[in-house]
Amino acid sequence: MHREHALTISAGAAELLLVANKPGLTETGGGHGAKGVDFQRWWAVLRMVELEQAGEIDFLLLFETVQDVTELDSSYTPSRARVYQVKKKDRGEWSWSVLTGTAVPPKKKDPAASAKAVIPKFEKVGDSVLGKLQLSLAAFDKLPVQAFFISNAGCDIPLAAGGNAATSMPCSLADFSPDHADLLSQALSSLGASGSPAPDLTKLTLKRVAIHPDEPSSYVIKVALELLMHRSPAHAGQAASFVESLVTKISPLGRHTDTCSSFGELIKQRGFARHEFVAAMGALEAIPDYSAYLGVWLTQLQTEGMDFMLVTAVRAEAARVVREQLAGTTLPDARSVHNFCDSWIELNVAGPQLRPYFEACLAELKKNFTSFRDAELLARFAMRAIKKCVDPN
Repeated sequence: MHREHALTISAGAAELLLVANKPGLTETGGGHGAKGVDFQRWWAVLRMVELEQAGEIDFLLLFETVQDVTELDSSYTPSRARVYQVKKKDRGEWSWSVLTGTAVPPKKKDPAASAKAVIPKFEKVGDSVLGKLQLSLAAFDKLPVQAFFISNAGCDIPLAAGGNAATSMPCSLADFSPDHADLLSQALSSLGASGSPAPDLTKLTLKRVAIHPDEPSSYVIKVALELLMHRSPAHAGQAASFVESLVTKISPLGRHTDTCSSFGELIKQRGFARHEFVAAMGALEAIPDYSAYLGVWLTQLQTEGMDFMLVTAVRAEAARVVREQLAGTTLPDARSVHNFCDSWIELNVAGPQLRPYFEACLAELKKNFTSFRDAELLARFAMRAIKKCVDPN
């Protein structure tokens, strides 16, 4: 049984490190490929936004640790954990056999089925979705832990209260109809040593999320927008850049799953903590909402005769520049462009028309930065010019 008291950092962190280094729990690679990993990362950003909305004092997400993601309530003194399998599904619902590795229990009211009933086989349970989550739960002895299966699709399993998990998620495994819950309890018990406690089905939860695998950003941006409207309304228009920058930040985490020698090394290799999330919000607030200024300028440029397609391309490139700033991923070549623009702006004053000003700088930029497209050079110039207007110092 888990001891529910608060753990010291040595006990909580040490056990998490021990389980994280245990072979056979975490999936690496997998059948979902890059698209599945992308889905996981967008969900992880959604989860961070949810935790921030809930007012959590601290949190730490560890990627490709124990399962796809492990969530701790603290980066320093973890006292509880949640382990997540996060899987996209392009079509249909998750079936009982895929989730459990067993055959569907026969209907008790069917005499023919009862007569043909055979002893259920559990050889495939350990490789199933819920089997892997149960193995993760059983790997912990001290740290209180819950397990979750997260997907965009429902799970086709009847519930004790009537209805189906496909339309009634979230639900715990204890909510399944009695025949399904009994069979599942037997199946998960088969994974443990003889005499082990019966699996606690209330600690495994199925949850559906409104993230579309082909367009994962839309819902996450919507939820982030709600957070920013409450916390930083002046920057709500940058919700898309904010979440995209977070996805960029966490994407490399978990790519290397070598054994870690310490909890700190595990965090460095695979972790993203609340203080980093807050820092990303702080970076957002430090950047003026350039979109409003940029919109006015691009409208004027188009009015003055700049090609519509070029204006559209500049707008797209400018959005990418903002994401770079939030994620801290501006490359040295791009920083050189920014420095050149800053120097040029210091020496040249804009007249009543913007187009000649932009085209004059573009001509100089093209002489010095031949590998950049015109739209990107103009976008970077526009953002530096706006910065100079908004924050002259």
